[in-house]
Amino acid sequence: MLRAALATLLVLLAGHGAFAAEVRIAVPSLYLQDTFLKSLLDSKELAAVGIKPVALSTTTEQEALAAVNSGAAALSVFSVAEADRRALEKSSSEAALLSQPFLFKSAEEVVTMQKSFLGQAALTDAGQSGLFPLQLWNHNVTYFLTTHPIGSEADFKKLTIATDANAHDVKIISAVAGTAKVSGRGGTSSAMAGPVNGFETQLDAATQEFVAKYGHKLYLTTGWPVTGVLAAAPNYWLGLSEAEKRAWQAAAAAALAASDAEILAREDTIRKNPNIEVTSLDHSSQIGLAKRAAGNGVKKLENSMGLWSKAETEVHSASRGAPEPAAAPMPSRHVNSPVVFVTDRDDEHTLDYATRFGSKRLDPFELTCGVLGAPAPSMAEPPLPPAPKNLTKGNDDCVRLIVEQAKASGFSKALFLIHGFNNDFEYVASRGLKLAADLDYAGVVVLWSWPSEGSAFGYGYDEDSATWSEPHLADLVRDLAAAAPNLQLDFAAHSMGGRILLQMLREFGQAREKLPIGAAIFAAPDVAQDVFKEQIRLARKIANIRTLYASEYDRAIEISESYHKAPRAGSGGADILVTGNVESVDAELSGHSYVFDEPKAIRDFKEVVNQEIGASSRGLEARAKNGATYWVIEP
Repeated sequence: MLRAALATLLVLLAGHGAFAAEVRIAVPSLYLQDTFLKSLLDSKELAAVGIKPVALSTTTEQEALAAVNSGAAALSVFSVAEADRRALEKSSSEAALLSQPFLFKSAEEVVTMQKSFLGQAALTDAGQSGLFPLQLWNHNVTYFLTTHPIGSEADFKKLTIATDANAHDVKIISAVAGTAKVSGRGGTSSAMAGPVNGFETQLDAATQEFVAKYGHKLYLTTGWPVTGVLAAAPNYWLGLSEAEKRAWQAAAAAALAASDAEILAREDTIRKNPNIEVTSLDHSSQIGLAKRAAGNGVKKLENSMGLWSKAETEVHSASRGAPEPAAAPMPSRHVNSPVVFVTDRDDEHTLDYATRFGSKRLDPFELTCGVLGAPAPSMAEPPLPPAPKNLTKGNDDCVRLIVEQAKASGFSKALFLIHGFNNDFEYVASRGLKLAADLDYAGVVVLWSWPSEGSAFGYGYDEDSATWSEPHLADLVRDLAAAAPNLQLDFAAHSMGGRILLQMLREFGQAREKLPIGAAIFAAPDVAQDVFKEQIRLARKIANIRTLYASEYDRAIEISESYHKAPRAGSGGADILVTGNVESVDAELSGHSYVFDEPKAIRDFKEVVNQEIGASSRGLEARAKNGATYWVIEP
């Protein structure tokens, strides 16, 4: 009894941080006083799971990166500019745009753009590096305070700007200003004497004090942000439990909010000073100055500006018009489809599906499966049940569970839903329950959950996980078809999950396997078009109906398209893939999950799986590309 009580006490104390494990974050000395870092080091979310972050001070950003790469630290903070030099972004430059000179008009715009499509592109791209970028954040925003307004490139050339000799941006100022006069950043009051008519600042306390005392008009112009990255070593991150990962994500989000609030407050304070007038560069001057500041990197910048324009459209433009009334719902048969999950994720044995399954690829692996319920149609998202202590294990027993659910419900079909990139198990289970409730599918709904990292920075890891998982699903499908030959098997795969379905169908086709596959639906597939076209051809006649949904307004596909430098199978509009081996549907709808979210798309999806009819019988508009027909869902 005494031993059990002591063990319980130790667990409770550990949960309150008394025995928290120290985790080192390599931090350049320049960043030690950042609000972001202070918030992270004092995180209650991390303390609650027994993690105590401590700063390992380094002199430079290169040393901080070296520390995390060598194992001296588990995480590191550094700037996007440094990440770019370290080839974190490889051939793309989405992240570099977030620190680009003269493209931003305010700190608010910096924050907004980081949270836009561009920020997601930067995180996805940075995830190709091998490090796990956990959060983008603002180290600071650089401004110019000048005695003359700046509205064009010519105005900037008239300036003599005071800057710090140790600043990394002296070369930028030299490239765009008339003169860059090296001085200490702290000497703002003396900097405006003599030939100097402007200085560079992050609106620190010394600048605020100087402006408050200065008796003449000053003009405030936004220069550029220094966008930081919090990144984890792969071995550290992938060794964490789901609860620990969630704590880090929550801590990083809270630190970002604190950092953004502090930077916005600084700018708001100085903007309210009656001596200050905010100036704004015209668009052509913004681009011109950015190109001059880029120097030898101007070609790379030009190649990336299309992404900038798309992000500006997302942030600043009005919507594409008022949405049309939703299509009338299909008559509901109120079929309560039983929902079963099968996963090759690692089982962490918690009693909560939010943290039950992780993202580790175990060797040997073991399938785990269970029943989530049979939800009735409802506007609300069905709640997840508690996770039982013991779940069904192994391929054979999971096959048996699916067959038993079909027989008990009197169904002769099963629909496999295969999720995409950036989906943790909780999200897959929740969305699967909701879709099953709304689908009216007269069969068992089977959620196949492969070990996605469940975060925007895990793209490279997820690519490997999808490849790793495919043979496990293929074996399950073969065994299910053998155990229940009269059970029709339908499949719908989303995003990166399309790679799993495509590869599996190709294998079945090449082996000339006779499997009772009804529908094969690819929703926004993140697959190269030539790869998709070839593999769907090799699948021969596997599946009675093959449907491809694509959209040119799918931001996630645009991110992937930018990274891979070529259209994806999920790219729509002028890039729609039209081939004789699949019916292509160009859904002119926004979002990445439009097939399951948008009323017109989900109606069409339901007709495919419930009525098993081709596109020509579903009331879609037919169009032609290179003599071949494809179909359109208009917004």
